[in-house]
Amino acid sequence: MNRIPLLMDCDPGHDDAAALFMALGSGVFDLQGITTVPGNGLLPNVTENALRLVAFLGEEIPVVPGCVKPLAGECRPALSYHGATALDGVILPLSERGPLRENAVDFMAAKIREAEGEMVIAALGPLTNIAALLLSYPELKGKIKRLCLMGGSTSGGNITPAAEFNIWHDPEAAAIVFGSGLPITMCGLDVTEKMALRPEEIEEVRHSGRVGALCAQLFDYCQDTFGGNGRDLVVHDAVASAWLIKEGLFDTRRFYVEVDTGKSLSRGCTATYIRPFGVGCKEANIDVVVGGDRDGFARLFIDCIAKLG
Repeated sequence: MNRIPLLMDCDPGHDDAAALFMALGSGVFDLQGITTVPGNGLLPNVTENALRLVAFLGEEIPVVPGCVKPLAGECRPALSYHGATALDGVILPLSERGPLRENAVDFMAAKIREAEGEMVIAALGPLTNIAALLLSYPELKGKIKRLCLMGGSTSGGNITPAAEFNIWHDPEAAAIVFGSGLPITMCGLDVTEKMALRPEEIEEVRHSGRVGALCAQLFDYCQDTFGGNGRDLVVHDAVASAWLIKEGLFDTRRFYVEVDTGKSLSRGCTATYIRPFGVGCKEANIDVVVGGDRDGFARLFIDCIAKLG
């Protein structure tokens, strides 16, 4: 089977690590690079985390740092959730390899050209790098087969009442991406919060091997931070990986979505026209994942992690 060329743009991040493990364990992808973006942590931290995760896995995937801050405004990392390093709760050994000195946008552009229309991008953090790519290389828009992102919501946020964190962190970038005409799948809170892993499933992951043990440690930190031990755990970014691996598990619908870049409480909201006759509604532009087979997702996640040993 020919593997799908994939770029992963992320801000590791506990759930980013889970999404990375899942993508690699699936055997579906040829992961050609990891580009990093500030979100869950500052750029140096998330880049270091990506390097250490790749080293832990024994892979030689290039890690390339991207934009230092959002297109407009300053970084506001999610330290209250992911901790000071953005990957608190585990101590990973230092990587012997450093990041590529190349700019992430130029790196992505080169890989997209080489893939000749087959490149898929998983965007698991704020969309700063993706927007910068589209601004710098608009001619490559038609060569991206699919952008699958974790972000947004049709029904309320998790960082403000209206906005999901990844979109809120850089709404200007998100607005560029959502308005670009790219084939986009949005795995937002509507689906991620329905795909929570149960405690017994996390224990199965824990005992599946070396990678599963690390994954469960990461989940332990998330549970401890929010007093959620013994409860179900949402692993947001892994849902985007799962959609790319096995789209049939999910209920995906096409809507017109636009991003609020104003300064009000709704800044960063992904306004979704569920009813196509609404005032201001335009032609549907985003494939929005609204639900899916939770048990099927959990089984896929466990199996992918187990395959890594």
